[in-house]
Amino acid sequence: MTTETTTRLALPLIQPGQAQKHVTHNEALQALDAVVQLRLLSLGATEPPAAPAPGDVHAPGEGASGAWSGQEGRLAQWDGTGWRFLSPEEGWRAWDVAGGVLRAWTGGAWRPVVPDLRDLDGLGIGAGYDAENRLAVAASATLLSHAGAGHRLKVNKAAPEDTASLVFQSGWTGHAEMGLAGGLDFTLKVGDGATWTPALSVARDTGIVTLPQGATVNGPLNGTAVQSTPADGTPGRVLTVGAFGLGGPLPAVGGISVTDGSLVPGLYAYDSSSGSSGGPAGVVRATVLHARRGGAAGETQLLIVESGATGVPPGLIFGRARSGAGWGAWTCGSVLDSVSGPTGRSLRQQDGTQTCWHTLSTSTAGEVTWVFPQPFVSTAGLSVLLSVNSASVITLSPRHWNKSATQVGISVTNTSSVRVATTVDVMAIGRWF
Repeated sequence: MTTETTTRLALPLIQPGQAQKHVTHNEALQALDAVVQLRLLSLGATEPPAAPAPGDVHAPGEGASGAWSGQEGRLAQWDGTGWRFLSPEEGWRAWDVAGGVLRAWTGGAWRPVVPDLRDLDGLGIGAGYDAENRLAVAASATLLSHAGAGHRLKVNKAAPEDTASLVFQSGWTGHAEMGLAGGLDFTLKVGDGATWTPALSVARDTGIVTLPQGATVNGPLNGTAVQSTPADGTPGRVLTVGAFGLGGPLPAVGGISVTDGSLVPGLYAYDSSSGSSGGPAGVVRATVLHARRGGAAGETQLLIVESGATGVPPGLIFGRARSGAGWGAWTCGSVLDSVSGPTGRSLRQQDGTQTCWHTLSTSTAGEVTWVFPQPFVSTAGLSVLLSVNSASVITLSPRHWNKSATQVGISVTNTSSVRVATTVDVMAIGRWF
């Protein structure tokens, strides 16, 4: 049995004793010219072109008409005088001239050898994708770079209550997540594999950062949110150790009598030899507490003396205030010291006044010495007052008073100038500095 065509391409074979062998040979060459290095000038067209060129090949589509009627799924080649039709086989390749795509005949259609990367069902690079993870990459690193300027990675969600975030996992278990999780504020949370704990949130409308679990800072705080100097009173700044003497030396102060509100409330070191002014007369060094009610009005000051001139001992406390006008005078008069013992009680006031009092018994044998609970600075201005607890007529004999800065001798006589034993209340008033 003689075969008339080749098995795969159905090219006509020259038969034994055939006349005009060149016709058969040329027909086979025409078929080869059509399918070898195949180029499709159109794909899916339904009407033949009006002026085809010899060798042009087209792939008619559904509903083809005219000379292409009924030739859907075949190849149409113009040989210069008419259309020749060839049926492609599975795996044939052709260059789609119009689309600029290399295609292969498979499943009854000319499909791209490299699929269109738009609207893919998924993409796996070194890994397989699935219905949830449409893009899967298994690599030691992933680089997203710029194309001449910047580069932004965008994660979009459908509704505010949905989530757009980055999750960091270990062993396929999430341990950190940041992004818009269930809202529109930026959040950061961490987890132990079972429970998620919020660590940080940033309000979208104000930018204020909230740390629900608190914060541990293992280094110094810097920047404009922190005090620039120990006396920096800018509202909203973080108070540092040493600010206004809290945990460190007090900041030096200049004039403390300003009335324009420019002196920031706080604790200050007062040193007249270094330029401080406005304190009480005689004060050399002191601590000043300055407080302000609001604006430039309603201010108070307390000053504790560290060192002063004669008559201004250490520890003395002065105070003054103002309410919208100038400062009032420095006042000093509160109790500085109180002593109670077997020889009575004493009070020392900040203005230098000292008062001592006691109850004692006099003697018929002679003067009784009262040693003051605390000594006076001198006898100048020192007054001793007595009150006698007796129903009989008793007079005091001043000549029996033996007075010094530390003690006084006391005796009580009757109208006959005879010393009597009785109970007296005694008080001494003078100065302790």
